[in-house]
Amino acid sequence: MTVISKAQADEQGRSADSVALSERQLFEAVYRRMSALAGASAPDLDDLVQLAAEQVFKKLASFEGRSELLTWVYAVCYRVLLKQRRWYRRWSLRFRLEQEDDPVAHASDDSLPSASVERAERARSLHAGLSRLSERQRAVVVLHDLEELSIAEVAVIVDCNELTARSRLRDGRKQLRALLGADAAIAYGGRHELTPS
Repeated sequence: MTVISKAQADEQGRSADSVALSERQLFEAVYRRMSALAGASAPDLDDLVQLAAEQVFKKLASFEGRSELLTWVYAVCYRVLLKQRRWYRRWSLRFRLEQEDDPVAHASDDSLPSASVERAERARSLHAGLSRLSERQRAVVVLHDLEELSIAEVAVIVDCNELTARSRLRDGRKQLRALLGADAAIAYGGRHELTPS
C-alpha cells in the first residue's frame, strides 16, 4: 500500500520521495532515525519508535512538503524524543528510581580480529559519550557528523535557526571531545576532527 498517491503528491507539491514510500518503509525510516537520535542501545528505543511512528502516521496527511519527507520524519522523531526524555526525568525525580547498571558485553580478542575489537571499542566509547550529551546537543552532533546532514537540514529538524544549530554542534563536539579524550577523532573513524565547521 502506498502512503501517498502520485496525484496527491502532485496536487500538494510534495517531493517525489514521499510518493514511493509504503507504510513498512515509512516505519523503517522512523526506526532508523529514532535509533540514530536515541542510540541503538537505548532501553526505551522500541517505545520511542512506537510513539514516533504513531505521530508520523497520524500527521502524515498534514505534511505540507516544505521539506523532504524523511527530514520531516527526523523532526517528528526528535520532538517525540525530547518530550519523552523530559517526562522520564520528571517521573524519575518524583519517584527516585534507582539506576541499574547495564554492563556492556565486550568482544574478546580470541573471538574477533584485533582490528574489529578496536573498532567495536571505539564505537562503544563514542555511543557512551553521545549518551552523556544533552538531547539537543546529541541530536545535532548525530545528525550533522554521523548522518552527514547539512546544518540547514539539521536546523529544520530540530526547529531552530542555523546559528543555534552551529552553536549546539560546537558545544556538543567540545563536550564529546572531553568525554572521549585522545580517542575522539579516532572514534569518528577519522572523518571528523570534532572541531567547529
